Formats: sequence, structure tokens, C-alpha cells
Amino acid sequence: MQNSAILDDEVVKELQDVMGQDFQMLVDSFHRDGTQRLAALQAAQAAGDQEVLRRQAHSFKGSSGNLGAVQVFELCMQLESLAREGELGQAPDLLARLQTAFERACTALRKV
Repeated sequence: MQNSAILDDEVVKELQDVMGQDFQMLVDSFHRDGTQRLAALQAAQAAGDQEVLRRQAHSFKGSSGNLGAVQVFELCMQLESLAREGELGQAPDLLARLQTAFERACTALRKV
């Protein structure tokens, strides 16, 4: 793995093989979508809306997994679980960690 904490190299390589020159377009789309999802997650957390938080985390988890953004995937999975259980006390810390992980994943994907 290129950086096991950030990306799953096998997933990234397979995507590059399939997407070819369009791979960076996919990365750009992931960045735009992720930025919007982070904003929606933060708004849901601030409003205490656990269902919106759960749905946004679930969707973000899927797109992150598809791109091999391992750390983002894992943090989204934790957020989704907390929201499902109604335990939002750890959400602010997880959201801060998710923001950092997302930025690192985008940077790593652009360097591939």
C-alpha cells in the first residue's frame, strides 16, 4: 500500500486501470462531493439531527470506500454507528478527524 492509513493502493490502481485519463475527474468529483457532505454532516451535528447525520455518513462512507480512501471510510463508519445509536457526544471530534482525513485522502489521490 502506498500509505495504508490513507489509501488502499489496490482499489486506487484498479480504478486507474478502469478510468484511465478520467481518473482525476473522479478524484475532483470526490473532492466536491466530500466537501458538500462534510458541510451537511457538520450542520446535522450542530442541529442534533442524528438521522441526517447517519444518512450523510453512510453515503460518504460508500464513496470513500469506492475510491479507496480507507481512513475516511472508517471514520464515516464510526459516525454512522454513533448516529444510529443516538450517541452524538463524540461526533464533533470525529468530524474534525474526518475533515483532516478527507484532506489527506484528496491530496494523496491527486498525487497518484
